[in-house]
Formats: sequence, structure tokens, C-alpha cells
Amino acid sequence: MKNAFKKLSLIACAAFVGAVGLAACQNAGKSTLLASPAEHSAMTWSEHNVKAYTDITDSANSFAADFSDAVYSSYDGSENLALSPVSVYMALALTSECASGDTRDQILNALGQSEQGLSDGFGYLYRSLNYSYTTGGLVTSNSVWLQEGLEFEEDCINSLAEDYYCYSYAADFRGDNGNANAAVRHFVREQTNKLIDVDFEFSEQTCFALVSTLYLKDAWNLFGRDIALTDSDCVFTQSDGSQSSGKFLQGSYLNGRAQKGENFSTFYTSTHNGFRIHFILPDDGCTVRDAFNAGAINYVLGISDYGGTDDVNRVRYLTRCLFPQFSASFDGDVKGTLQNSFGITCLFDENECNLSSLISGGVNDYGQRVYCPEVRHITNLKVDRKGIEGAAVTVIPGAGAAGPDEYEEVFEDFVVDRAFGYVLTDPYGTVLFTGVVNNI
Repeated sequence: MKNAFKKLSLIACAAFVGAVGLAACQNAGKSTLLASPAEHSAMTWSEHNVKAYTDITDSANSFAADFSDAVYSSYDGSENLALSPVSVYMALALTSECASGDTRDQILNALGQSEQGLSDGFGYLYRSLNYSYTTGGLVTSNSVWLQEGLEFEEDCINSLAEDYYCYSYAADFRGDNGNANAAVRHFVREQTNKLIDVDFEFSEQTCFALVSTLYLKDAWNLFGRDIALTDSDCVFTQSDGSQSSGKFLQGSYLNGRAQKGENFSTFYTSTHNGFRIHFILPDDGCTVRDAFNAGAINYVLGISDYGGTDDVNRVRYLTRCLFPQFSASFDGDVKGTLQNSFGITCLFDENECNLSSLISGGVNDYGQRVYCPEVRHITNLKVDRKGIEGAAVTVIPGAGAAGPDEYEEVFEDFVVDRAFGYVLTDPYGTVLFTGVVNNI
């Protein structure tokens, strides 16, 4: 019977600093810890030049550009949009470890990775997305939630723990569905600093859930003080052509000038710890849909020199962004995007899906294949006078010393005064969030 299969849900979501104790807290549901992730150290500066790290960040950023383009191309909403491509990337990486055959091959192809390349690089990516500081932190965590009594492959659980820094929990989705759902909900809520608090409503047929989390918070300055606003109101043209006015945030002056892409110009502002919001501002007469696409994102990520110094004319350019406070979010099923744009089909086909690396035989105790029926992605992102804070969940379940003052200094403003796209990267250029702001 079709409704008798054990439903697979894979979750990638945003994270809060540190591991979470689930059983001891009120409303935490019920679960049993089966395995803990391997210990790891923070990435060193030199490790950011290791080929395994640069390869996987390149593939993660390429995936981010294509994923953002594909989702936005089919997005028909007028609300502000936020995506976290890296959370989807990491969730799919976990899934590939649980899969075999064509199912694994399709996922690896979508990620632009070989099996060995992903295994070699994932640890570097994970460690690069885990550190804390005075004004906040960037933290990811992974977990797998297994139906109590399910026959699983221990080698896979060990590999997830050692290579993917993954917790393993047992929960009784079948016999105690409410408490099993509450355990996952509590985990996600705590890992995202309560930015994401939803009941995923896993059914009694749920076989397991993979959870990859990411949480980001940083301030504009060391002491978390509010950054300055413009002295006068600025007019912002929204995506429907209407206008609103208010004071904009004033970013710091940074060495460089706005760069010109196809149908847009771009510059960035930076938080205290080096997270960058790259604005993709449509040209006059163009819309966000004309400007925000994979080509624009790749163009932004490829900028290595913002042309801040003109040695011939002895001019140094300093630019600041004037931009509105905004919040953005997303909650939708992106399975179709992964099917149509990335060729991942077997994972969602109950006749073709092969998850035998995790589930013994790849079938439930009714003898039916386990497969993934959906990929729900949820994000929340806020940019205000304090700084930035963002979280995400995907249900498939990151200037040198000044030279002599022989240069004329030219100060310029990059005014984000109409609907725009954005790319938020960590200090090393990994794409964490992308999206568009249609209105403020």
C-alpha cells in the first residue's frame, strides 16, 4: 500500500552555537543520543589555502549561484526573499553519504563533487563555518534522527559522525509521534537561536530525518553599537514601482568603487568580523529580475579588485553603502528545483531511490523503498542597525596599513535606493545567504 511506506525527510537548517541537550528540557520531546560527532579544531589561516577546501568552497558557491537563480526564476511572490544555498548543499552532502548507486551519483553531480572530493573537503567546509567571537558567531551542526528500532547501517552512522560531524538520535515517530516531532522542533529551535520554530509534522511513517544547521550573527562594530543613519530621509523605489522614504543605514567607507555588471552595479558593506553583504543594484530601467541571476552572483564572487586605487592619477577611492534596514525569508518546497535544474530525480522516486548506505537494504519493514517526498527550505534573515542575524532550515527533511598620503582621496556613496538583490558571504567568500529585497 502506498501509504504504508516509511517517509524519509531530510532537513538542513540554521544553527545555534554548541550542542543541545534534548531530553532534559521542558517541551524538548523524547530522543536518545546514539552517536556524537568527532571532535574538531577551528580552521587555521593556512588551511584556507588547502586544495580540498578551495575545491569544495568553489563547488558550494557554484551551487549557490545556480540554486539561487533557479529558485528565484520560479518565485512568484512579492515579499523579500532569503535563501541559504550552503545549508541545502550541506544537507545534500549528508544525503549522498546515506545513498548508493544512481541516487548518490545524481547528488554528487548536482554538488559538482566526486565522492572522494566531497569526503576530503567536507570537514574543511564544516570547520570553516564554525567559530565564535565577541559580537556573535557562525556555527553549523549536523544530525540524523532515526526511527526507534530501525535497522540501520552502523558504518554509515560512524562515517556521518567522523567525516560529517553528525549527531545521531533515535526517536519514535511511529509510536510516540508527538514527542518525536517535539524533539526535532526543539533541536532546530535551539540551534537557530529561536529564529526558526516550526512543527515539521513528520508523519508516523517517517523513517529518519537528516538535519544540517547553520546560524549566523555579527555586529557592525566591536561593541555592537548602532551604526549611523543618514541625516535625511532617502527614497526607496519598491519592486512594484511605489516609493517609500526613511533614513538609511550608513556603512563604513571601504577602499574601492562600485563595479558594473550586466544590468546592475555592485558594491558591498562589511560587518565587524568580515561578513559581506554584496548589493546587486539594478540599473535604471531594469528590474531585480533583470539583474539577479547566476551570472550576477558569479560576477560578484569573481571580483578580486574593486579598483580603489588609481596609481596613474594618484587617486584613492573610498566608497560606502547607504542601504535600508530589511528582513527577508522563505518557506517553500524546493524539490522541483533540485529535480529540474540539478537532475536529482532518484532521491524522490520511491521505485528508484537507493538509501541502502544508511537503511539496511534501502527498504522499510514492509519491504518498500525509502525515498524523499519533499525538500522544504525555510530561512530568516534580518539586517538592522545592530548588524546581521540569519538562520535557515531545509526539509528533505562567511585593509592593510595605509601608505603615504600622496593620493587624493575621493569619497563616493553607493546608494541602494531601489529593489535589489544581495549575496551574503563569510570572510573567506563562501556564500551563506542570497536573495532579493522588493520592499522595505
